[in-house]
Amino acid sequence: MMHKKAPFYQKALLIILGLCVAIALLEASLRLGGFALRSLQEYRNLQSLKHKGTYRIMCLGESTTANQYPPFLEDILNRCRVGVQFSVIDQGFNGTNSTIILARLESNLSQYHPDMVVAMMGSNDRSMLYYKDIPEAATGLFRYCKTYRLFRLLWVHIFSGRRQVIAEKPRDDRAYVELGRLYRNQGKFPQAEDAFKQAIALDPRNAEAYVKLGGLYRDQGMPFQSEAAFKKAIELDPANDQACAELGWFYRYQNRIAEAEGLFKQAIAARPQSDRIYAELGWFYQEQRRPAQSEAAFKKAIELNPANDHAYTGLGRLYRDQNKPSQAEDALKQAIALNPKNSRAYAELGGLYREQGRLAQVESLFTRSIIPDPKGSRANALSPKNERAYRTLAVVCEEMGKPELAKEYAQKAGKLRSLYCDPLTAKNYRRLKEVLDRKGIRLVCVQYPLRSIEPFRRIFEGDGEGVIFVDNEKIFRDAVKKDGYTAYFVDMFGGDFGHCTPRGNRLLAENIANAILKEAFHMQKAVF
Repeated sequence: MMHKKAPFYQKALLIILGLCVAIALLEASLRLGGFALRSLQEYRNLQSLKHKGTYRIMCLGESTTANQYPPFLEDILNRCRVGVQFSVIDQGFNGTNSTIILARLESNLSQYHPDMVVAMMGSNDRSMLYYKDIPEAATGLFRYCKTYRLFRLLWVHIFSGRRQVIAEKPRDDRAYVELGRLYRNQGKFPQAEDAFKQAIALDPRNAEAYVKLGGLYRDQGMPFQSEAAFKKAIELDPANDQACAELGWFYRYQNRIAEAEGLFKQAIAARPQSDRIYAELGWFYQEQRRPAQSEAAFKKAIELNPANDHAYTGLGRLYRDQNKPSQAEDALKQAIALNPKNSRAYAELGGLYREQGRLAQVESLFTRSIIPDPKGSRANALSPKNERAYRTLAVVCEEMGKPELAKEYAQKAGKLRSLYCDPLTAKNYRRLKEVLDRKGIRLVCVQYPLRSIEPFRRIFEGDGEGVIFVDNEKIFRDAVKKDGYTAYFVDMFGGDFGHCTPRGNRLLAENIANAILKEAFHMQKAVF
């Protein structure tokens, strides 16, 4: 009997390990995504700083700002001949939220001394309102997975005694690492740094503390300190695949391609059974436009761990870029089957269907993600409270000639957004204005494309003097109606909007420039 039970036990263990790896990979992808194109962004900022006597505009926001519209804005403003030379500083940051943007505000103001601040922020805030003491509250995994959310809610009560554990065991370096993680996810960067450094002081060979410290420095835009911390982690533990991957991506964005590839390969040599590092290598090769090597790395990750949904997502993206729609569809469907909470796979599959004009499939895909399956299947996925899915459905139904259904989905999305996002975003916008008012810096409040500016006007009701509001609803709605969604957006991450194409970023920059020139320089309308 014991002999018969062994295969089932092994299968169960494999499933559990696969789920753990999938969660780790999802979190790793979010962290690494925040470092994308950072070096290029900093180079542009340094070039702008060299221009003396210019009118400086600093742009704050998330991935919809970082390396997106700011270069267009600088070019457009400087072609308008208002007698002023403009320098635009891009301080957008991938994977961030308004709390972290506020935490970095004073250092950014001290470094760049802007005359004006343009802010377009809040899209990543919605999950942080009610679970502010839970480190993973900002992740899609926490927002949409009820089982995991329950686990974290239970754990937070256990963890609430962590400070007491530190008091009772003042030499417990692991407790300080956990405390640092808590502070980091709350946007309390100085406290997080102190906690990680305390862990290192207690155990100078704690490689995990160095990895966490490197990630903290990376998230604050401190690349040299970040590099030093990751290097130290690798020195202490050459088989630390997370440290190798982090430093590899650091070198990638400095265009030190050979060194980056060497680090990924070093991690593989040290841990040849790590499906995680093969998946990261696949994404690296994909960025380098080396499709054969990218495909081989993703397939190796899947060979080592057939439950690696991150690798399947990478394969889907690769095949999509190679114009292999059937293979892309199969890979992305497999990623979703393995991990129904994989929002990247949903976005890629939805984008694939939209490219093919298969709007009905886009509608079906996102409808399944919000409407519970009566049979209780895991295959329908994200959450019945997924506001972005409702917004996607609203846009798609409008394009399909279903205006009543589009209106219904838009109303549901608006209701959900009011529950999960507005209070925190409003609070941080008010804090932003208070700081800028004290320093005599003018605020430009920009709404995301296709959304109404009215909620932002209400944020500053009775205290909006001097604020320049930029409404991007009508101008983008008219443009999309005329030329189609894909002319202006590359994805649908926000539901009704996404990251812009160059054409979309230019339209966004033109609208912002018009508002600035009208309100601050008294020009009725610029000609571009």
